[in-house]
Amino acid sequence: MRTGVAGAASARSLEVCGDDSGSSSQLLKIRQQEFAVCAQRRAFALSASIEDVLVAAADRASDRLKRERPEFSAATLNKLAYFIPSLFGVGALAALLNSVSTIVLCALAVLPAAFRILVVVSSTQGPRRASSAIAHEALPIYTVIAPLHREARVVDQLLSAIERLDYPAEKLDVIVIVEADEPATHAAITRRKHRLPITVIPAPPAGPRTKPKALNIALELARGSFVAIYDAEDRPESHQLRRALEAFRFAGDDLACVQAPLCIDTDTTWLARYFTAEYTGHFDVFLPKLAVFGLPLPLGGSSNHFRTAALRKPAAGTHTTSPRTPTSASVLRASATDAE
Repeated sequence: MRTGVAGAASARSLEVCGDDSGSSSQLLKIRQQEFAVCAQRRAFALSASIEDVLVAAADRASDRLKRERPEFSAATLNKLAYFIPSLFGVGALAALLNSVSTIVLCALAVLPAAFRILVVVSSTQGPRRASSAIAHEALPIYTVIAPLHREARVVDQLLSAIERLDYPAEKLDVIVIVEADEPATHAAITRRKHRLPITVIPAPPAGPRTKPKALNIALELARGSFVAIYDAEDRPESHQLRRALEAFRFAGDDLACVQAPLCIDTDTTWLARYFTAEYTGHFDVFLPKLAVFGLPLPLGGSSNHFRTAALRKPAAGTHTTSPRTPTSASVLRASATDAE
């Protein structure tokens, strides 16, 4: 059943437009036709439309996290959990009335800053990576996932950036997740001319409408050995996928995630300029130093690259006690620009 659902999802790929003379374009059209025929047969066998198959697959995928890992699902939070931050705030105010508690609060505020300063001023350098091009035929299928929610305004910018990626078109698996009851974003996707097959998956209109839920749906249908996640505002550098593969190959099979630096390209206000400076310090200085020390990395939530097998690995087999386990992460020196 899983194979059938994946085939049905691929049938939603939009028409490939562009130069018909190239062999790559012909190959893409042939592959798209094969997907469509395969999906129609499976949908007929299931006595359901392709849309119904997609929605059913999305429903099952969105329920998996809640069922298998409820501690990570926002759907399983009880009402008390929403008041925990407020309780901490009230406790902090009450602690100000006690001198010992005040000292403890000050220490908790100062220690994170001291840790960041210690990491940044450290002169430790990581091993140099030998940059070597990967042969065309050796490149794996790479899945690019873009969860969109009310992003009709920037859809064209995002898809244009994905189309400019320096990666064989026939080895790109582009998945766009859109809420099923959001016609504006759907229309923005369908009215543009595409140079790559784009798989559009409707996310069930059920709460919580979160990015993790959308990514969990897309993971069910991902065909690539590696997965990249982009936000609607991202404009990744054209060579980012290849640089990510080089990082994975350099580190070996125990590297599960690579984080690309993010750069804000707006300076319209003083707050935007401050935000740009903060991003620069975080992604260009702090995270690389954490990676050198083998410490856990706080992921940016975008321009993340994963081994698909690591994401699908059962929770019981995952260990995070060592920085060299299958859940370790690295920092990529190929950025993505956020257009705010």
